[in-house]
Amino acid sequence: MEKEAVAVDAFRLSFRSPTYFASLGSGYHWMFPDAVKVSSGLMRCWNLFSDGRRFGKEEYVAYRELLGENVSASEYELWTRLAIMRARKVTGFVVWVTCEIKDEESEWNKMTQVLARFAEFANVWGNRTGGFGVVRLALKS
Repeated sequence: MEKEAVAVDAFRLSFRSPTYFASLGSGYHWMFPDAVKVSSGLMRCWNLFSDGRRFGKEEYVAYRELLGENVSASEYELWTRLAIMRARKVTGFVVWVTCEIKDEESEWNKMTQVLARFAEFANVWGNRTGGFGVVRLALKS
């Protein structure tokens, strides 16, 4: 995946099944696909399964800062859905979101695209092993 990556100025993620993000210290879920939450979570998942490059704490912190400064949602359409998981009901969101990346020259631009493509295989956040967080990627250059 890393070798195929090219720098892009925008990409679109389509969340095809409901998902949610845990909000530490709260009983509520985060209901928006914030680039920092999505990509940093994918980076942790990448570290668990990658046979190649793994990211250290310094890279993780630097990447989160870069995302906060250089990546933003430029357009989106979001719906909430009630999902039933056995005896428990969970509200999740389904969305398409276009993210713009300011810094096309950064190595992290390519890595963001790699992680977004990885999301198609790994799914994203809450109950991803149960089929939540199914994502499709479309690149824009």
